[in-house]
Amino acid sequence: MRGMSNNYLVSDGTLIDAGVKPEILAARTRDLGIEVKMILITHYHVDHVRYLKRIIEMTKAKLVAPALDAAVISGREKPRQPPLMPILGLLRAPAVNVDVEVMDGDEVNGYKAIHMPGHTPGSTAYLLGDLLFSGDAVVSRHGSPAPPPRLFSLNPGEALRSILRLRGMRISNVYPGHGDPFRGEKLEAFIDSLMSRTGDREEEGHGLH
Repeated sequence: MRGMSNNYLVSDGTLIDAGVKPEILAARTRDLGIEVKMILITHYHVDHVRYLKRIIEMTKAKLVAPALDAAVISGREKPRQPPLMPILGLLRAPAVNVDVEVMDGDEVNGYKAIHMPGHTPGSTAYLLGDLLFSGDAVVSRHGSPAPPPRLFSLNPGEALRSILRLRGMRISNVYPGHGDPFRGEKLEAFIDSLMSRTGDREEEGHGLH
């Protein structure tokens, strides 16, 4: 479902991200006969949590979010401001209590958290079998994988290095926070290109920055 970001409704009752209007979600769940039981948040940016409070009030679903972003989502801290777009730190959604805070490698109902910092401190992708819900850790441009926009990222270099963590995971399909889904083969090719760039830069005394 497209809203402020891509939002994915899985047949097991899991919703990934909450940038879709509740009425659109309600119509989709009704049509498909799915009850939302769990919400996975990939990071705290407003386009992924804008309707979170209303969706939880509507569904009573359990909220799972990255531990390093949970304080922002719950309203205990203000979001950090990307250096190239400081106004982004002023955009906030209504605070919501997080039921389960996940760290790298944690698994909840079959979804494995993969910590991919850089876009935000806690930016997290979720792996279900060989399917990856990448949030903004990996986005899609013209049907191909791309890093999160530098303008909206706290640490673009760290975001690039995080993508390398996905190498060799045998992912079949990627469902990004923005853009169209793409096959895992494209992700592997993209990672290979990043690795090549890293090698070239290391020979020159540089890494991915």
